[in-house]
Amino acid sequence: MMRTRAASHNGPDPIANLVRRHGAELPISDVVRSSWSRCLNAFALDPHEIRHPHSVERADLQARRERLGVLLSIARIEMEALGKLMKHSEYSIMLTDSDGVIVSYLGDTGFSATARRSGFREGVMWGEREMGTNGMGTCLIAERPVMIHRTDHFLAQNTQLTCSAAPIFNMRGELLAALDISGASSSPQPHTLALVDMAAQNVENRTLLSACKEFHVVRFHRCPEFVSTPGEGVLAFDDQGLVKGANRAALKLLGYRDHEAVCGQPVERILDTSFATLMRLTGHSSYPAEPLSSKLPQRRWFASVHTPAGASRPAHASAGPSVRTEGEAGAAEARGPLDCLESADPTMHSCVEILRRVVDRDISVLLLGETGTGKGYCARAIHNASSRADKPFVTVNCAAIPETLIESELFGHKGGAFTGATREGGMGRILQANGGTLFLDEIGDMPLALQTRLLNVIEDREVMPLGGNKVVSVDVRVISATQHHPLDLIARGQFREDLYYRLNGITVRLPPLRQRTDGAELIRKLLYDEAPGTPFELEPALLERLLAHGWPGNLRQLRNVLRTMLALRTSDRLTLADFNEEWLAGNAAQGTPGEAASHLERDGESVLSDAERDALRRVLEMCQWNVSEAAARLHISRRTIYRKIHRHGLLRHAQSLRAGTGESE
Repeated sequence: MMRTRAASHNGPDPIANLVRRHGAELPISDVVRSSWSRCLNAFALDPHEIRHPHSVERADLQARRERLGVLLSIARIEMEALGKLMKHSEYSIMLTDSDGVIVSYLGDTGFSATARRSGFREGVMWGEREMGTNGMGTCLIAERPVMIHRTDHFLAQNTQLTCSAAPIFNMRGELLAALDISGASSSPQPHTLALVDMAAQNVENRTLLSACKEFHVVRFHRCPEFVSTPGEGVLAFDDQGLVKGANRAALKLLGYRDHEAVCGQPVERILDTSFATLMRLTGHSSYPAEPLSSKLPQRRWFASVHTPAGASRPAHASAGPSVRTEGEAGAAEARGPLDCLESADPTMHSCVEILRRVVDRDISVLLLGETGTGKGYCARAIHNASSRADKPFVTVNCAAIPETLIESELFGHKGGAFTGATREGGMGRILQANGGTLFLDEIGDMPLALQTRLLNVIEDREVMPLGGNKVVSVDVRVISATQHHPLDLIARGQFREDLYYRLNGITVRLPPLRQRTDGAELIRKLLYDEAPGTPFELEPALLERLLAHGWPGNLRQLRNVLRTMLALRTSDRLTLADFNEEWLAGNAAQGTPGEAASHLERDGESVLSDAERDALRRVLEMCQWNVSEAAARLHISRRTIYRKIHRHGLLRHAQSLRAGTGESE
């Protein structure tokens, strides 16, 4: 029907005539239409002419590679990772410079004949002027990710190809290269476009970080777990605090259209935080990302700041967290990802030493511990301390995903594989973690039927999406965690013994808070995490009261109480007057640790129950039921606020709030 409509158009529009002669289908995207117009008017190309690709001289090719510098080696790593991901597919993966000359090539042997005929080899020029509308050339001119599918190509000789390409920029927004995946697929490949775009962002970010060694670098995002992922914002600034460069994700997060609006501006103006605050973070660990204080709650960022290579450590960086008891200095801050877990507690110290020995070995880690002991925090620290730190860290909570959906969530699915499946299909968490770390939280709650599939993935390092017929190679490091004892689950027939031994490369048991001897140090660290840079003074009587509690909800419960106390404080000196005993109501902590143990099966947040509900209502009332403002004060997401409103029976307020403001979950 579309082709009939195209053929019936007899107007003077040369594009319409080209559509008719070329056999293309409508609608034609603006990117393709603009490219065709250039090919006709600027380059005077004939769509039916057979064009033989031009190649540059070997010396010219070598010079182009040298100009790309470290980008070339970084891109090659990403290309090889894409190659593993697309195993058993027919494809070519190519990197071009800004002129469209292929400087690096990687191809599947099953596609080699087509690749040779098409001119996919190093040194060949694939700019639009030479080869018309195509993935590489059109991407470079449009400066955006593009998919050129079959008849989108200007030259008829290329209409058997489907090409997906994404641009790569430097820290000042100058176009450096394009990454492309081309094959002979008969259908559009949005999944491939997403893969190549993510890989291009990885190359761009890692190249930027390599080029910014002489500057301070702040890596930030609204969500702390997204720092050190392809979606993080990166800003480079000099000793005077002037921004020297940024990645595209930073512009998007900050709401700027181009690099010119950011480069040369004071970094404190761009991030709406003080230069002193940023410099105070330069001596701290890059994990976890720390919150930046901001005048505007909606502009709250989590960030890590890195000093120039070879620079001496700022004097203020060694001062540690500015939380202290009267007459007591603050604890020294950690130096690296695993050092964030280090403490004076002998059990935790032993756990950290075990992890140091296996952090960069291909050994699965199983984390055991009660709810709220920090298993997720520990898993991310392991990832950030490993050589996979610049790759994805993907979390799957096996207890939170409905059993009917967990299979597609883990393994992905083809379009239409089941009722309710999207037309495009889903990538799946395992493939999202390719090259990085997959954290399977609450693994003990995974349905038994899926445990067999997971075992096969771990052993064969291949995954087949639900409804698919081709396996895809994956390279993931698996960290799992559970609050249950695996041997008890095995005895009850709820967990596969062979999967347990595959996941149990090394087991680390995190102690509950009531058994740790570093309570005072933990309280100071948590307070600093919640409000870095604020010179808190902690009254000894308040510290003593907090240490006397059994904390059946462990670190999560302690953090929630501290957050509530900080949100309601009237000064930077925290005393017993800032603490409300009702926040601990319903706990067994008034008694002995043995009495507290009977409550350990309760969720770490629900143990606050009435106290949390009252505290939440007070904060919301202080903020006139502005959920965004309340979330910023409590340092939690709006989604979490709404969940707690539902949990504590404040639904009527939430409904009227959303109706009046238009906010959504």
